[in-house]
Amino acid sequence: MGDRAMHLRVLARFRSDYHDAAARLRRALAAGDAALAQRVVHTLKGAAAMVEARRLRQLALGVELAFRTHGEAALQPAGALADELADELGRVLEQLDTVLSPPGPDAVVAAASPEDIARLRAMLDIGDGAAPALLAQRHDAFLAALGPERMRLLDAAVRDFDFERALAVLEGRGDA
Repeated sequence: MGDRAMHLRVLARFRSDYHDAAARLRRALAAGDAALAQRVVHTLKGAAAMVEARRLRQLALGVELAFRTHGEAALQPAGALADELADELGRVLEQLDTVLSPPGPDAVVAAASPEDIARLRAMLDIGDGAAPALLAQRHDAFLAALGPERMRLLDAAVRDFDFERALAVLEGRGDA
């Protein structure tokens, strides 16, 4: 299984496991169960980090820290944070639905734009650890632009975090 397939499985697992996290948090808050509420936001925080949902992670961290600092006294203020967290979780889930929905039978993937290629080139050039995420997010577009053989080489180099080799592949240099 390739990295893209694994990434999509992680995203699908997040959607499946956390689609009701806000409701679980609200039930814990309504029941006055601070320990359960803290556990719900703690696991959500970690999972959000895995799928790079940064804002969701920050919101979950805020609720978790409120419980660590104030214990059961945080139940009331956590309710307001839970609403914001629920809104952000909904936004993330909508994005995942878009990413995970299969393309229609007549879908044509547009090749990566020169701007996308320049952005990836710049990220690889400075060793930006977010380059693999950009490549995964726009994988089909880069495939359409580079062709299957160069894409295979680029995927392998990025998977190995060999950004110099990846840059050479992207630029079509023979030293890749």
